[in-house]
Amino acid sequence: MTDLSKYLTEDFPENLTINVGSRHSFGNYDKINNWIQNEIEFHNALNKSDFVRILVNEIKNQLEPMFRQSRHIDYTINQLLKEIKELIERVYKINGLISSKSKVGKWIANISKLNSSLVYGAYEYFRMKTFGTSNHNLDKQYGHFAAYIFDKGLESSLEYEKEQYNEFFEELTIKKDSLIKALKELQLENETIKEESKTLKEYWRGEFKKLNKNSKENFDNTLLEHTNKMKDSEDFYEKKLAVKNAVTYWSDKSKSHIKSSYIFGIISLVLIIALFISVFSFGKYLINIDLNSENNVNNVLTKNGALQYWVYGFFIVCLSLFVWVIKLMVKVFLSNLHLYTDCKERETMILTYLAFEREEKTLKDTDRDLILPSIFRTSSNGYIKDDSSPKTPINIVSKKITDS
Repeated sequence: MTDLSKYLTEDFPENLTINVGSRHSFGNYDKINNWIQNEIEFHNALNKSDFVRILVNEIKNQLEPMFRQSRHIDYTINQLLKEIKELIERVYKINGLISSKSKVGKWIANISKLNSSLVYGAYEYFRMKTFGTSNHNLDKQYGHFAAYIFDKGLESSLEYEKEQYNEFFEELTIKKDSLIKALKELQLENETIKEESKTLKEYWRGEFKKLNKNSKENFDNTLLEHTNKMKDSEDFYEKKLAVKNAVTYWSDKSKSHIKSSYIFGIISLVLIIALFISVFSFGKYLINIDLNSENNVNNVLTKNGALQYWVYGFFIVCLSLFVWVIKLMVKVFLSNLHLYTDCKERETMILTYLAFEREEKTLKDTDRDLILPSIFRTSSNGYIKDDSSPKTPINIVSKKITDS
């Protein structure tokens, strides 16, 4: 058995389309239910309780059971939708119901707001028209309507409008030939304008082609001129200004040396400050030694209150190493500073040389022979020549003995 109840909550594979005086298309069960509820409310507003019962009993109450009803295994949702379509359209046709969204339904809804007493007769009129039925009561209603028009003075007004229309039609017929002639003249004028526009279009197309050709030639000439200038500039820089790369090299070297000088200068300053702090702390320690403490006397002082020999030796060795490291750091700092100055001098000389070279016939070959050697001279390492090791106490004693 086929269970189609899932389509109470799911969308249909194809929309259900009905025609009840107005077309409607539904993609799921909720949309059908909402539509039939709107139809019920529409007929309730018109006080059509009989039609409300028909809509409720024959359509609304039948929809959900049709989905839940057990079907043959070959029965599909499309067949069910077709069955629902036939049910709704049949109920509307048999009972002569009017859809709220149809042209007639909208008109009746508007009449209901203006004069509700006319709703019954209006609805019945269209129901009879739907059935194709004519009876004595309907003819009587037509007579009432004709009398109503006469009583309101609408008939004479309509006749006057008809006469005005006929006069306008006769006048239009008389002037037909002149209007046709004017239209033909306008057509010829339009053709003339079209030909002139075509001629102007061809003219401006030719002008634009000429302008485009001239612009292209000017662009090609300008491009060729600039290409030649660029080539000449390249030859000039390749042949006569090859030393330009040296400017970049010495500029980078100067930046490297000034950075190194900052680093070693800071290190030297820190070491000097550390040396002073160490000497000060050591002296403060010796001053604050408690002579009454036996441990401190045995380790640092002799029994006579003098410093132990190992203390003198340790202090001299540490101080010598400290001073040697500081001296080395200062030497590296000064060397980098010297190399930085040398790099900046070379950079300045090269830039000056290039400035002279840009001016033609400014420098002679003899001038170049004097300038280039100074630029490309051998670079020193920048280190200040001095003894690289600290003087030990033994060296100092030996020097004293030798001098004496």
